[in-house]
Amino acid sequence: MWKVMIIICTLGNPCSVFQQDPMVYHNTKAECMVVAQEKEALLLGSFMEIGFMIETSEARCDNTSTGA
Repeated sequence: MWKVMIIICTLGNPCSVFQQDPMVYHNTKAECMVVAQEKEALLLGSFMEIGFMIETSEARCDNTSTGA
């Protein structure tokens, strides 16, 4: 199972890591990356809208076990 992770670093601030809430697990990395890239674009838009300067960002998917 794969989960979405978005990392955003803004100028003059520590990097922030975002996950979906509630957590959603995806069956394939490709499926997860589509969602991750959409979420990254939304977050970047919001950050820039309120005046943050984006230094770097990364949309990624981490392989994880749900424990089930």
